[in-house]
Amino acid sequence: MKYMRMTPSGGKKTYRRELYIIIGAFLISRILVAFFGTHFRYEALFTYWQYLDTGTLRYHLLQGLWYDHAQPPFFNLLLGLVLKISGDHAPMAFTVLLMVVSLVNCLLLFILLKRTVLHRYIPLAVTLLYTLSPALMIFESELFYTTFVSMLLLTSAVFLLRLEESAADRQPAGQWKYVAGICLSLILVCLTRSMYHLLWLAALSAILLFRVRKSHAFPKLATGLSLSLLLVTGWYVKNYIIFGQFSTSSWIGMNLARTVFHGANKDSSRIEAIEPFSDMQSYRPFIEGNADKKYAGLDDRDLLREKKNDSLRNLNYIGYIEVSQKYMTASKAYMKSHPLNYLKNVLQSSIIFFAPATRYPFSEIEAPKIKYYDLAYSFNLTHFANGLQQRRIALTLSAIPKIMVYLAVFYILLKEAVRQKRLSLSSWFIFFTICFVFLTSSLMEHYENMRFRYEIEPLFLVLLGQALYRLVNPILRPVKDNI
Repeated sequence: MKYMRMTPSGGKKTYRRELYIIIGAFLISRILVAFFGTHFRYEALFTYWQYLDTGTLRYHLLQGLWYDHAQPPFFNLLLGLVLKISGDHAPMAFTVLLMVVSLVNCLLLFILLKRTVLHRYIPLAVTLLYTLSPALMIFESELFYTTFVSMLLLTSAVFLLRLEESAADRQPAGQWKYVAGICLSLILVCLTRSMYHLLWLAALSAILLFRVRKSHAFPKLATGLSLSLLLVTGWYVKNYIIFGQFSTSSWIGMNLARTVFHGANKDSSRIEAIEPFSDMQSYRPFIEGNADKKYAGLDDRDLLREKKNDSLRNLNYIGYIEVSQKYMTASKAYMKSHPLNYLKNVLQSSIIFFAPATRYPFSEIEAPKIKYYDLAYSFNLTHFANGLQQRRIALTLSAIPKIMVYLAVFYILLKEAVRQKRLSLSSWFIFFTICFVFLTSSLMEHYENMRFRYEIEPLFLVLLGQALYRLVNPILRPVKDNI
C-alpha cells in the first residue's frame, strides 16, 4: 500500500468546518440518546468483577494495585484517582470522562483519516459513521475500559503515522516525542487489558522495528520499544514472584473454560460443571484452599476476603488463582479429548466477533431503547428474535454484513500492498492488532468478543476509509487538505 501524506493547500477553513460538524453531531446525538433513556450507569464501579473494592480504591489504592493478580493495574488506578479527586462528584466526573474519551476517539480517527485518505468527504463520512454508532453511545454509559482502550490504540496509530512522516522528510527533531507517544500508549494498553499480552507487544515491536530497520528513526524506536517491553515484563515478573502467575491476569483458566465447555455435557463431580466466575463456596470441594495462610499479612483486605463492597463476590480473592488453574487443567484435557467440540465453539466465537456490538450483555439492556435505529445502523436482527434458537440464527445473520465488509477491505488493501510491495507503519500496526484480537478472542472468549472487536473498530475504520478511497479514486478527483 503506498503511503500517502497530506500536502498543504490552505485547507484550514474546510478542516474547521468538518470539526464543527463532528462535534455538533456528537453533542446532538448524545442529547437524543439521553432523551430515549440511556444514561450513565455508575453502579458498575461497585459490581464489576474487574474492579477493586471501593474502599481500596479510595484509601489503599497503591497497595491494592500492587497485590491485584486478577487485572492489569491501570484502569483501577484511573478509577481510584478520579474517586480521590472528585469525591462526592464522582458520578458526574466519570460521566464527563467517558464522553470526553469518546469525543477524543472521534477526533483521533478523523486525524488518521485526513492524513491517509486524500479525499475531501471520505474522512468526515467515516468519522461520522463511528460518532453516530449506537454501540459507541451505549458504551459511553458503561463505566468500563472499552472506549479507553480504543483511545490508546488510536493514539499509538497517530504517533506511528507522525514518526513515519518525520522519517520520510528526514526531520529527526520531533522523533523522540513521537516514539514516546507510541510507547506510552502501548504500555498503557498492556497494563489496561490483559487481552494485549506481552506476546502482542513483543511481536508488534519486532514487526515495527523490521519495518523501519533502514530508517534513521530505527535507533529511537528500538530504544523506546525495548524500554516498553522491560516495563511491561516487570509487571509480569512481579506477579510471578508474588503469585506464581506470569501474566497480568490470573483469570485465563476461567476465561478459557467458558469457551471450551460451552454446550458440553459436564460431569457434576468435576469443576467444569460449575459456571466460571461463580461464588467461591461452589469451588470448595475441588481445591485445597490453603492459600489464605500463605498470603496472610500482605493485603488481607483484598486477598483474603471473599466479598467486596460488603456483599459482592471478590474475584481478587487469592483462592481464585487455584480455581483458575483447575479450570485450565480441565480445559486442556477436554481440548485434547474433544478437539472438534472446542473447534466448533471457536467457530461460533469467530462469528460472534462480527456480531453487532449492541449484543454485548451490557449493551443489549440499553439497545432496545433505540431499537429501530440500532436495527438500521447495526443490522441487529436479534431485536426480533424469541427463544435461544432464533437468537442464534439472528446473531449469525447479523454478523454476515460485517464479515463481508472486513473481507472486502482486507482484500482491497492487501492486494494493493502486494502490488506496491509496501505497507505503511501505521497499517502494519492496525492489521496486526486486528488479527491478534480476532484470534485471541475467538480462542479464549465466548459471547463477549463482539465488544473486543468494537475496541479495535476505529482502527478498522481507518482501513475502511483507505479502501473506499481506492474504490472511488478512478471516478472522483481527490482534494488534498492540510490538517
